[in-house]
Amino acid sequence: MLADGARQRGHAFEAQALVGLSGGLCPLEDLCLHDAGMDVRSPTRDIARAAAMFDERRRLAQREPAEVLSESALRLRLGIEGFPDPDRPDKATTMSGTAKGGTAPWDRIDLGEDDDDQTGKDELDLADEDGLGNPAFAEIDALLVRTRKKLDAWNDLSSDEGRKSLTLRDPGYDAAGRFEGWLNIREEGRGLPAALSAALALDAWLWLEPSERAGELGFAFSATVLRQRGLAAAHLPAIGLGLRRGKFRWSPHQVLGVRVAGLLGAFAEAAAFGQSDLDRLSLARTVMLRRCEKRRGNSKLAELVDLFVSSPLVTVQLAAARLKVTPQAVEAMLKDLGGSLPRELTGRKRYRAWGIM
Repeated sequence: MLADGARQRGHAFEAQALVGLSGGLCPLEDLCLHDAGMDVRSPTRDIARAAAMFDERRRLAQREPAEVLSESALRLRLGIEGFPDPDRPDKATTMSGTAKGGTAPWDRIDLGEDDDDQTGKDELDLADEDGLGNPAFAEIDALLVRTRKKLDAWNDLSSDEGRKSLTLRDPGYDAAGRFEGWLNIREEGRGLPAALSAALALDAWLWLEPSERAGELGFAFSATVLRQRGLAAAHLPAIGLGLRRGKFRWSPHQVLGVRVAGLLGAFAEAAAFGQSDLDRLSLARTVMLRRCEKRRGNSKLAELVDLFVSSPLVTVQLAAARLKVTPQAVEAMLKDLGGSLPRELTGRKRYRAWGIM
């Protein structure tokens, strides 16, 4: 029960930490309530992102590490088809530098096409706008026209299906090449110690950014490397949480040694937090089990305590289904716990939920 509870809470802590690392705000209670479909307020974009990471980590934790890290599975998850061009430049050779050698996405856009667009039929004649208003607004309108043309060139707007899947992607991103570079670096780290290999894999992911839309997956893949190498065989480590709690902040402007040392420190911080969380759950279970003393042999109160420990969030309906008792019996057992009852999370009088956060 303690192990299951630590694993489930670790997924929630990691999802919250990854949102925090990107500058977002995701209260842990709101995340767990959203995951259970019991939102007390409208979920924000950050909560939706954290919930997606929460689900992703649970799916990855249920699969074998070798299956998760296989090249075919990674390509399928990242949406990368085929194989990269063998003549492409190898991005892995730039890993030891102090700054990225590639250009920014906005610098890779062919500006020549925009110049051609300015002579098209949709181009606004700024000279004609002098008598109609501020020329600055005409320049903004012209920019919007060119932007719309650029988006039309990147997306298929000729069909309903294309309009539904409208996205803004950089055509020069080269996801396949970046992914191949990350695979090469991960292969080079196979002969290294487990923690160092996982740190190099995560550093390469943050450096190369193989996924344009799922950058947080690198933390889960690095944790899966630790599982595969036997350093964390029983759970998926919350590496992002360790990075969030520590003082180190990864930056591409740092040298490779500093980056890897900082990530190794984040691994240690994550392990220390996991141990402290396990101790916290053990203490909470001990306190609640004191209420079970001198109970009848068929009492379900001890099972309710284990349910509180193993699940981040418990409702009356969930407890009734798991313990195979009536909701009224669950309500009575909640009253029996008294002061040791976990905190109520919703603030409502009906459809309530309790949990050890």
